[in-house]
Parts: sequence; structure tokens; C-alpha cells
Amino acid sequence: MCPNCLRQTNIVKFGFFRSARRRIQRFKCKACLRTFSTQTLALTYREKKPRLNAMIFVALNSGVSQRRCAEICRTNRITIARKIVRMGRQARAALRVQNEAIKMGSTFVFDEMETSEHTKMKPLSIALAVEEGTRRIVAVEVASMPAKGHLAAKSRLKYGYRPDHRAEALAGVCREIKRANPQVTTVKSDECPRYPVIVARHLPGVTHLTYKGRRACVVGQGELKALGRDPIFSLNHTAAMNRDNLKTLSRRTWCTTKRPDRLQYLLYLYAWCHNQRLTGTRIRDVGLPPYTLR
Repeated sequence: MCPNCLRQTNIVKFGFFRSARRRIQRFKCKACLRTFSTQTLALTYREKKPRLNAMIFVALNSGVSQRRCAEICRTNRITIARKIVRMGRQARAALRVQNEAIKMGSTFVFDEMETSEHTKMKPLSIALAVEEGTRRIVAVEVASMPAKGHLAAKSRLKYGYRPDHRAEALAGVCREIKRANPQVTTVKSDECPRYPVIVARHLPGVTHLTYKGRRACVVGQGELKALGRDPIFSLNHTAAMNRDNLKTLSRRTWCTTKRPDRLQYLLYLYAWCHNQRLTGTRIRDVGLPPYTLR
């Protein structure tokens, strides 16, 4: 099919070219008179070093920092940053397609994690939603938030007013839950007073169960809870895995986030990797059209 006019007829071969030691076939569409190739519809379209993608994908989702990833792959750290953006966009599209293609359950769990942007005086909130039981990540959104506690006054003095976008992020998570399963019946969370209003607005008619927050145990990156059965274990375990596998989210690390948009792409990448590990689903198994990712 021609990616320009979307016609499947009047397409002929039009020579070839070589890229990364591979022979790439070119085609010409007689309807629109434009040319394309098999690489045009590939996820590595116009990439100079596609051979590094698999290694970078595994390293970034295994607790390796971007600079160390560049050292391992013997490339420039700017290349790593650019590939994070490109692969993050692909992961975002793949995550949405997976939510529609894979049959989801009727119960979901959501909550927020906290990290920081360069300094603890510039905190960030990460809204996360998973399917209960399978722990498949349905949605993840990064939002800015004002500093709390003894750092609030210092943050306002040094960086000025910091907007609070947590409500918008949670609203986006609720919309993704609705799209993943329009017949959702139950959502679970902790007893944060902001949650019931957002759930009632974006998930009307859905039962919202809340549970009192508990003290974290020593292990589990501060996300797993101590003493007894955790009713939202699916989410807390997934949050702990996020912190353990993404270097910028780890506790007591000097690898801090410098740009929230890049953190968002990293979270999409990990969500894609996490769901693949749980379900064994590959990108070509869910029918994702690659040319829509550019």
C-alpha cells in the first residue's frame, strides 16, 4: 500500500538502495507518482543507527542511566536522548493500541508516585494506572506540582510559583482506563481527597473503592507496604518496579530528571517493556501501523 495516497494498486518496483548493510527495495506509485520503500513503513525510518535500538531499549529499562547506556553502546549521549524521544513516541502509540487490542478486566487500580525535576524543590507527580491482577500498565502521566512541607517556602522564593497539573494527569489516566475497557466497573486507590471528584467526573457510574495508606516496608523502593495484605498490591508492586528499572526514579540516586517530557517518554518505554514481559505481546502482534508513528 502506498503510504502517500493509501492505494494498493498501480505500484511497481523502482530500484533499491542500501542502508546499514541491507538491501532496501524501492517502489513507485503510478497514481500519485511518488516513491517509497519497505523502510518507509518501518519503525526505524530514517534512522542512522537502527542496530542500537534493541540494546538501548533493554538497557534503559534495566536500571541503566543514559550516560552509562551511551558508554555501553559506544555512542554519544545525544544519540541516546534522541532515541528516547523517538522510541517513546512509538511506545505511546503501542501502549494505546495494546489497550484496545488486549481484553482487559473490569477492575483497575491507580495512584500517584512522586519524583523531582533536578531538585526536590521542583517535585513531579506520576499518575499510574494498572489492571488489577495482571499488573498491566494502562496509563502513566507526568505532571508538575508545587513543593510541600518545609521546602514549599524555599521553592517559591527560588523558583517562583509552580503550577499544579495533577488533576489533568489523573483525568487523562481515567480516560485511558475508560478506553481500555468501556465496561469498567471498579477502580481502587488510596484515600487521597482529590480522587473521588475526578473519578466521579470522568468515570461516572463506576464504583470507587478507597483504602487507607500504610507505612512502607524496608524493601520495595518505598512503594511496597508493610504489615499484612495490601489491597492495592498490583499498583504498588508495579510502582516499585518502575523505580527499580528506571534509573531516574530510583531512591537515593544522583541521576535526576532534567526535563519532564523526557521522563514521560521513558515511562512510556518502560510501560511498553513491562507489558511485553507480562503478556509476551510484541508490537507486530497488535497490528500497529508503523507509518503512523512518525
